[in-house]
Amino acid sequence: MNQRLNLDISQNNTFLLLRDILTTADHLIGMKFGMGTLDDMNHLKNKRIRSVADLLQYQFGLALIRLENVIQGTISGAIRHKLIPTPQNLVTSTPLITTYESIFGLQPLSQVLDRTNALTQIVHGWKLSYLGPRELTGRTANFRIRDIDLNHYGRIFPIDMSEGINVGPIGSLAIHARVSDWGSLESPFYEIFDRSKELRMIYLSPSRDEYYMVAAGNSLALNQGIQDEQVVPARYRQEFLTTAWE
Repeated sequence: MNQRLNLDISQNNTFLLLRDILTTADHLIGMKFGMGTLDDMNHLKNKRIRSVADLLQYQFGLALIRLENVIQGTISGAIRHKLIPTPQNLVTSTPLITTYESIFGLQPLSQVLDRTNALTQIVHGWKLSYLGPRELTGRTANFRIRDIDLNHYGRIFPIDMSEGINVGPIGSLAIHARVSDWGSLESPFYEIFDRSKELRMIYLSPSRDEYYMVAAGNSLALNQGIQDEQVVPARYRQEFLTTAWE
């Protein structure tokens, strides 16, 4: 929110302030009159990687809700029949068993590994999917989801994709990309300092590399003989342009 609305509120503040509401209202009014840019919902900066642990945690929460409903129903029946329920009658493992059986048996994200090729497990570990519970399906994914975006550069491998109806929604993580602690895809870049051409590798998330002028690796990072004022192709804020090396 600080980055989107140009605020300087401390990260430790987790409450909604009056300043947040006023700045948001002012920003929306400006958007109404054509000032500013709309957020791209398909941009990777607006998405987060949900790991297997996140999916299991969500399903475990559903199982606890079902268990709560079972306990409430058992207590209501015992009160109606004037019985004293025992802990064995109240708590049952059926909701948990049913939930996790549906996860590993019915969900398309659960697949049986190919025991013939040992590399299959490694390939599965690098897969990214828009499909899954509360997500898209192969039939509801539009062309914008299936297309290759500029922010996929260095993060999603555009060649290794599924075929047929799942083309686009299922891809592979780039070899040098990594998933941050917050679930965003980070890609390594060489940062060059002024005219010294000193190289330093940094990992940038999709929300940060928009503020850098990104050039091809063979143009800036690896070509030590590049001359001042030489025009090189670069990408800045999702736009391709040519700029002079300064």
